Formats: sequence, C-alpha cells, structure tokens
Amino acid sequence: MVIASLALLAALAGPVGASAQEAPTAPAPSPSPEPTPSPAPEASPSPSPSPPDSAGADKPIVVRDHRTMRSFPANLGHNVVEVWRRPSLRPFLIGAVVTGASSALDDEVVKYFDDHPHENWGNAGKVLGTGVVAVAVSAAVLGVGRFANGDRFRAAAYDMSQAVVVNALYTLVIKETVRRERPDKSDNLSFPSGHASNAFACAQVWVEQYGWKAAVPGYLAASFVAGSRLALKKHYLSDVVGGAALGIIVGKSVARWDAKPSKKGLPGEPPAPRVQLVPATAPDGSGLGIGLIVRF
Repeated sequence: MVIASLALLAALAGPVGASAQEAPTAPAPSPSPEPTPSPAPEASPSPSPSPPDSAGADKPIVVRDHRTMRSFPANLGHNVVEVWRRPSLRPFLIGAVVTGASSALDDEVVKYFDDHPHENWGNAGKVLGTGVVAVAVSAAVLGVGRFANGDRFRAAAYDMSQAVVVNALYTLVIKETVRRERPDKSDNLSFPSGHASNAFACAQVWVEQYGWKAAVPGYLAASFVAGSRLALKKHYLSDVVGGAALGIIVGKSVARWDAKPSKKGLPGEPPAPRVQLVPATAPDGSGLGIGLIVRF
C-alpha cells in the first residue's frame, strides 16, 4: 500500500530522460570522370569531415560550464527560486491531491504497523535517509563526478548535491510552519517526512538524466527509505507522500535550472567581446561604415 502510493506519485510526476542524438555523416563527393585519357586514373578526393553539429554525437551531453564549484553558491540561490517556477505547478498539484487522498489512510497505516512491527526495516531506513548521510553521499558522488568520464554522471552528481541542500531548506521551513505532531508523540515535526523528501530529491535528479533506467531502482530505493518511517511510527502516510512530492519537485527544479544554457562560452572557447566594431552599410545597402555592437 505504501509503495503503491509512492509509485503512483512518481509515475504521475513524469520523469524526463536525456538522450544523445546522432548527427548524420556527410556523404563522400564522387569525382567527375576525366574526358581525356590519362596514363593513371586521377585519385578521388577524400570527403571532408562533417563539422560537429550542435545536436551531433560529438557534442557533450547537456553539461553546462556553470556546473562548477565556483558557481555552487550562486546556483543554490537560483535553484531555491526555481522551485516556484511554472513547470513546478503540475507536480505540485498532483502531489497535493495524492497527499490529501492518502491522509484518509493515516490511522489505518499506523494501526497496521502497531500490529505488524518492522523494526529492522525501520532502523535501516532511519540511517539511510538522514540528512547527514544524504550530505555525505552527495558530497562523495560530487567528488567522484568531477573526475568521471560520463557527462550525464557529472551533471547528476552536481545536481544531487544541490538538491540535498535546497530540499533540506524547504523541508525545515514547512516542518516549522505546519508543526504536525508525530504518531509516536515525540515532537511536532511530522509533516513532511525529511527522509522521504531527501530520498526522492536524490532519485529524481538521476531520473532527469537517465530516464526510466534510473527511475525503477531510484524510486524503489526512495520508497524503501520513505516507508521505513512508517514502520517506526515517526510519520503518517500523508507525511511520507507529501515528502516524496516535495523531493520530486526539488529534484526536477534543480535539474531544470542546471540544464539551462549558460551565458558564458563552452569550456575552451574564448569569451565573446562585450564591445565590438564591425563593418556596416546603410539600410539600402549603399556605402560602407563601422557598426558598434554592445552585449549586456
């Protein structure tokens, strides 16, 4: 029942996978036959290599030069704001509906785990989903990603570290605002589940890069962590579903912002001059003068 609710939420959110496109290779030009006889046939000219197209296979996959450690704090600020953009409206509405519907089962789920204890599951998820573990894992993956060969892996590793921080901020703010009491009466920080939001935020950034190849293991692992909070009576079902919705929104928002083209040039390209003088003509094409281009 728990896994089904989380799987429905993840499926409706609509993961986006990136894929590389292949550019067609230019055909080799065939030489024209010589009209006069010659002792030896003229060698055919070799075809010129096709220039790398913007969507070609030689182009790096969606890794922008602003995914750098120097830009890390600035990107955090952008990603906090990106959560409020229009593309987040659909997953927010879906998450709100599913969370509200799941609240009808809150008491039944608590009673089920009262009658069927799952302490091992609860204790395992308690450790895996903590903020400390999430930060440590994301930092380690980010470090590995700096030296990895795969562009998608580097992008997902960077986005994961960003999503953990942004998600922690929003989770804390919502907890302190709602102040819902936990099922075990330990405190008033039940909604939303931080373990669930952490797990689904991390899973979503990988889904954005690898599509359903990452969705199946990612969502299953996130559901395992989220469901473990029910086993320990630390959250109601609606807390877990709400946390999953928050994590998906954060993961999608971070990946969306970080995938936007940077205003800077690609690595290795000289920066475009801000002020440039170019040849110019009159509107009717007559004369020759100098034009001034200023880039802001």
